[in-house]
Amino acid sequence: MMKNKTNFLFVSVALFALLLTSCSDDSSSANEPTDTFDAAVVCPADGMNAYGEPNRGTFTDARDGQVYKYTTIGNQVWMAENLKFDAPYSLCYGKIEGFCDTFGRFYSLHVNGEYFDLFDQELLDTICPAGWHVPSVEEWNKLADSMGGADNAGHRLMSSLDFGERYKPGSDDCEFNSLPAGYWLKDGNLYFEYSGSTYWSSTAKDLGSSYSCGLTSKEFGCDLNQPKMTIRCLKD
Repeated sequence: MMKNKTNFLFVSVALFALLLTSCSDDSSSANEPTDTFDAAVVCPADGMNAYGEPNRGTFTDARDGQVYKYTTIGNQVWMAENLKFDAPYSLCYGKIEGFCDTFGRFYSLHVNGEYFDLFDQELLDTICPAGWHVPSVEEWNKLADSMGGADNAGHRLMSSLDFGERYKPGSDDCEFNSLPAGYWLKDGNLYFEYSGSTYWSSTAKDLGSSYSCGLTSKEFGCDLNQPKMTIRCLKD
């Protein structure tokens, strides 16, 4: 009889412990954020955006006749290609044939094209085609939020094309087609090319520097500017 009571007590304690563990796991799962991203909702290919235009399409830069693709993500309309306008202090990287045609030009938006300085405000205000502007850090972060947060945005915004063994393609869910151009160094070489994207923002970090926003297929974040970087414009 004593043996039966002991077995019953052991089984009861084990079941109670299992119940506590189960409740704990459920509570933990409930606190974890749920990824609810749905490209068909966030960036549908069909339909019209808030500007009365198709969600995806092309437009022409009147300054040089360059035609750019664009895409609508949430309530933002983004260029789906890097800027190629021949602006002051900009350059095409000529050491790799056809690089500029694919990845666009590299720009400085600081006074006299310097690495660290104040913004050249006139250049900042006119670098993008009419009706478009260089996005702020806040606007870049809004894009990341639309794509499911910083942990997911990089993979979902990066191009799905093959750029070689150094590049891990993204899913490019919204046809933003972020290109791994890297950035231009002061010695005339590139860094991070065929690995990730580094874009200008219109937000100053302090009196001598600005914020850039970068992406790889694993991450998204904004930090200190580099000497010359690519530009993606956002519709006003």
